[in-house]
Amino acid sequence: MTDTPNIPEPDPAWDYYIEWHKLAQAKAKLENLMAYLAEQEDATEETDEISRNDLQKILDLLDTI
Repeated sequence: MTDTPNIPEPDPAWDYYIEWHKLAQAKAKLENLMAYLAEQEDATEETDEISRNDLQKILDLLDTI
């Protein structure tokens, strides 16, 4: 499970558990992408492609909510 400081892990029986879990996954993916971009010195075609692909995965996940 993703680390969500100050947000307790909800009960799986909760009506919004699936939505919460998908949002937590999207948040983790976004934080990973932000960390990756922070490490890059310069924009390149490779880093642009990685960013676009990762962003698309995040958007696809959000679309399922």
